Amino acid sequence: MEGWLSDESVVFHWNVQDTLKRHDVLLDIRHSQSYPFSNLYVFLTYEFPNGKSRVDTVECTLADSRGRWRGSGFGDLVDQRFLLNEGIQFPLTGGYGIEVSHGMRRDPLPFIANVGLRLESFGSNLRP
Repeated sequence: MEGWLSDESVVFHWNVQDTLKRHDVLLDIRHSQSYPFSNLYVFLTYEFPNGKSRVDTVECTLADSRGRWRGSGFGDLVDQRFLLNEGIQFPLTGGYGIEVSHGMRRDPLPFIANVGLRLESFGSNLRP
């Protein structure tokens, strides 16, 4: 049986140089129209440059109360984007990471095509 195994994490790494710059952190999920649930629970393990980590559980609501997918797409695939953190500043310079695994009861989890992370940077609080 194919699918996303709960012990198969997707890991993203990035480097921060400007601790004053703000960021939005977004999770992208691409799934098939055949995905059998209206939501997806994910475990997020944040890794910080000082070696510390933090774990969060996030529920991604994929369908509305009538069962219609909230995302967009064409053919069999649906793309959805979820805001994890808005306007945050990373307090330390250096390497950061996020490890993403699913927290659903079905294992392997079928019909998840891709998981992605988007880091959008904007502005700096530096004043001339």
